[in-house]
Amino acid sequence: MEKLIDLFPLEQAQVTGKGIQFKGFIYSCSIAIREQWYAKDLREIPIYFDNYDDDYILVLLKDGSLTIAYRISNSEVADQQSIENYQAMIRSIKEQLKYRKKRSWKK
Repeated sequence: MEKLIDLFPLEQAQVTGKGIQFKGFIYSCSIAIREQWYAKDLREIPIYFDNYDDDYILVLLKDGSLTIAYRISNSEVADQQSIENYQAMIRSIKEQLKYRKKRSWKK
């Protein structure tokens, strides 16, 4: 059986105010938004990437689990509007889930 590292090479990505930067692209995931990674100091994080598909990366979390970060920009020079739109969509989804959860408790 193949190991994860055989299929997805381990690399380092840079966390910045714009997102997770790797190989000229910017990625994001719900955990990074929820934990406000982008508001903190610049740092590097371990990631696994797919040599055949740059639409996503696998972020290795501190507890050893993985989460998928999706590409949100085709360039490190992402325009602020794209990032804000993405973050607004995530906030909207969270609100919808919270509302649905409240409704299900009332039944």
